[in-house]
Amino acid sequence: MMRSLFSGVSGLRTHQTRMDVIGNNIANVNTTAFKSKQMNFSDMLYQTTQAATGANAANGTGGTNPRQIGLGVKGAAINTTITQEGANQSTGNPFDLKITGEAFFVVSDGTNTFYTRDGSFDVDDAGNLCMASTGYIVQGWGVDENGDIVQGSVGGINVTAMDTFKADATKSARISGIIDKNDSEFENRAKGGKSVTVDVFDKAGYAYNLKFGILPTQTTTNGTRDITNREIEYGVGDLYKVDISKLTFTYQVTDANGNTETRTLSSSENPEFMKDLEDTIWTYVSGGDNTYQVQGNHTIGTKDSNVTINLKNFLTTHPKYVGTTLANGALGNIETLTVNFSGDAGFMSTQPKYPLSDADKAKVSIISQDAVDQIYDATNTTGGSAWAQYQVKNTYGGPNTVSITSIQQTYVDDNDNTQTDYVFKYNANDAIPDIPTSQNDNVVKILKLFQSKEVRPVYTTQEAKDISTIQKGSYDISLLAITDANGKEISIDALKNGGTTSWNIQYDEGTGEFRYVGEEGNDSFSVNLSVLGSNFDNVDVDISGTVDGNNEKKCSVSGKKLDGRRIGTRSGVSIGTDGIVTALYSNGMSRKLGQICVGTFPNAMGLENAGDNLYQVTASSGDVAIVDIKASGTGSITSGILEMSNVDLSQEFTNMITTQRGFQANSRIITTSDTLLEELINLKR
Repeated sequence: MMRSLFSGVSGLRTHQTRMDVIGNNIANVNTTAFKSKQMNFSDMLYQTTQAATGANAANGTGGTNPRQIGLGVKGAAINTTITQEGANQSTGNPFDLKITGEAFFVVSDGTNTFYTRDGSFDVDDAGNLCMASTGYIVQGWGVDENGDIVQGSVGGINVTAMDTFKADATKSARISGIIDKNDSEFENRAKGGKSVTVDVFDKAGYAYNLKFGILPTQTTTNGTRDITNREIEYGVGDLYKVDISKLTFTYQVTDANGNTETRTLSSSENPEFMKDLEDTIWTYVSGGDNTYQVQGNHTIGTKDSNVTINLKNFLTTHPKYVGTTLANGALGNIETLTVNFSGDAGFMSTQPKYPLSDADKAKVSIISQDAVDQIYDATNTTGGSAWAQYQVKNTYGGPNTVSITSIQQTYVDDNDNTQTDYVFKYNANDAIPDIPTSQNDNVVKILKLFQSKEVRPVYTTQEAKDISTIQKGSYDISLLAITDANGKEISIDALKNGGTTSWNIQYDEGTGEFRYVGEEGNDSFSVNLSVLGSNFDNVDVDISGTVDGNNEKKCSVSGKKLDGRRIGTRSGVSIGTDGIVTALYSNGMSRKLGQICVGTFPNAMGLENAGDNLYQVTASSGDVAIVDIKASGTGSITSGILEMSNVDLSQEFTNMITTQRGFQANSRIITTSDTLLEELINLKR
């Protein structure tokens, strides 16, 4: 038989194998991290028909080349393009990882170890980082008790093992900014001056607010101040409380469906009718006539609706309103009106008579009941009348013999502002006790209801007064209060008893630069919160970031905690370029959970495909080296990205064409050789 027949058969076989490789490449064009394969050919053994000869110098002949006939083709190798990376595919999933370089992820099924470029990972129900397709667990290094990576033996990485991050108490804080001595808040020394707050945490993670006050340091010397006195003596009689409530009238209307609606009587339709109605009510509640079947009780100066009037009875006794639109149209079937009192009240010096005349209404003064109770006792509050009678508490021998002297005292305070206070005395003798300053204006209103007896000449007195001097460049900062997250104030008596709630700050008088707090060399002061309970740590407050200078009359100091935290819950997981897996917590903290290791090989192309995008070690690949991807310089890991297949479709289709043509050409070898043999067989015919 002809040798060309066997050569053609070998060509068909090798090209068929190459087509299988190409088909597999194209089939995996979208397989994550798939590495395409390339098949190389080599020629087969040769049959030598004449050996090569060398030149013969003796007879002057040259050498001849060997005569060899090839026996066909065979597949030399099928190589994996392991070093050629696929394109990036962004997924946004933090557990999708891509390796740059020639390293491999290391995964395990619990018995065997595999290697892969496919970084599409997930978290199983036990919290292990694993392959999304097979569930094989990603291998790496764990952490020690300090949270540092221990690059020893490899194992699985659990990303949910530590779901919380413990709380920690605040131990350090900072106050910084500009202190401007001309800030208006410094004028209110009673409230502690300029307020600065610092938020802190206790050991259980509960939040508290430390409120500090900053004030310029004062030195005090003894002195006096002038007080201008103006005395007016008032003759005081009985005082009457008067009900000046606005009245409104309501009634009930029921429709055909049984639904009840409350309506208000309008005064605009017939003012004369409304006035007569109101006068009837006032006559009744002040103890007068009750001809019109008014019922109920009303307490002076209260807002209530306890009084009613029979409207039909009222219309019977007021026939002039019968037939009017108001009476017949709006109220034709209404029997009862409810009277609503607004609850307004005032005071006057003469006994009121209801209904009040316009002249009486002009005499009514709106005065605080608390101020009245300072100097009067109620003596008549019974009987249903709409007024109450009050008499002066100290009668000095009998009714209406009392006088009260008001002494108006005017002086200049420490801030050069004019202030006015009052002193009130019975009969210019004993001071009326316990009148709050806030009631001064109301007491004066009471006295002005009565005619004054005497106005004495203005005179000046002196009283002892401490004179305060501001020290330039010196401020005092004090802890004013501690409140919890609900605004509840925490007692700081233990701190005050220890004398640790106020500190002095010194600044350079020329430049305003910070010098020290407390004493030379100190940049901070300590708030000994631990004396308030074992749940606190002491807090060191750094104040070196403050300066004393002009800031347009406005301090800009602010406080900030430098450490401490509440309890945190795991809010996410991130994976760095070095493969370190980090848990993120709601309190802003983070913790290392482990580090993904990678494997490298002397000959990665020698790895054996195990399916599912996995590779196994072979004798050709060499032993694996487990390394830190960044430290070893073998590449890096990128989160949220997957490596795509490195199959080049244009190259594969080109290879497909050449393979097809090669297969066709080899088939022609066989058919042509067959034709030659046919001619040979035909010779015997």
